[in-house]
Amino acid sequence: MGWFTTKDDSGAALDPDLPLSVAKARRLRELVRVAWARVGREVTVHPGHVVDADGNEYGLWNVAVLVADAPHRKWPGLVADHVGRLAAPSPSVQTLSDSQLHAQLVLRLAENAALRDLSWFSTAPTLAGDLRQVLVLDFPSTVITPPEDELAARGDLDEWRAVGRANLWQMMRAEPRDHQVLGHGDGGYFDVLLGDSVYTASMAMFLPELISLAGRTDQGRGVFVAVPMRHQVAFRVVDGPEAALALQNLFLFAMAGYDDGAGPLSPHVFWVKDGRWEQVTCLDEEAPRIVVGPVLAEALGMTDH
Repeated sequence: MGWFTTKDDSGAALDPDLPLSVAKARRLRELVRVAWARVGREVTVHPGHVVDADGNEYGLWNVAVLVADAPHRKWPGLVADHVGRLAAPSPSVQTLSDSQLHAQLVLRLAENAALRDLSWFSTAPTLAGDLRQVLVLDFPSTVITPPEDELAARGDLDEWRAVGRANLWQMMRAEPRDHQVLGHGDGGYFDVLLGDSVYTASMAMFLPELISLAGRTDQGRGVFVAVPMRHQVAFRVVDGPEAALALQNLFLFAMAGYDDGAGPLSPHVFWVKDGRWEQVTCLDEEAPRIVVGPVLAEALGMTDH
């Protein structure tokens, strides 16, 4: 379905970790290493990120997107500016006023594996599977994920989560998104909402509103949902047996997006009914599998009455 590609538009081989050709990705990594050295920090360069001496990790995907369409002569300056913003002292929970915290806090979805230390987020609610709802500080050039104890020292965590959820809701209402329908022709279609915002997938926390934005209606049997990466949320209303084919298509879509996208979240599909999220796919050593229990089978109209 066109989700995989190994060459760019010029026919050059694509780098497996960055949205650039192999040669351009190699040049970018060297420019990033040099830029960090010029601000006094030596970094170890990995295919998709760099790590400094203190263990801080900085991804390369965003800077790769930044330079992808720029003339080569502008790359050093763009990379230097990007690294300079990353190297600048970051604001923190301790340095912000209460009004600034209220303005900058956002509730977002995060994959457990992407969190540096799960003990920092011991009370963060789990939405489903490995998806956790964590509070971040959102700034124009960076997003900071502070440990819960730092926020708890400034107030009740549940109240801070309510603030972050309200700010996410305001983003959802204000930020543009593209709507696509994939899988036409065989009944296995599903809707995809895409956005530049790193919070696009987190807006699945407002699932009824997202469904309405796409012109769909939950008919009482629930909705299949996938959040492969930060910039995508995909879903299909369960409206009969054909939704089973959509479930298969969604699973393929989720696995591909999780493997190839920036900011991966989950390769799984979830069945959401009456506000309850249930993971209905799994990845084991043999093969990816879809798990349809008797209740879901009945919702799909796959059982005899």
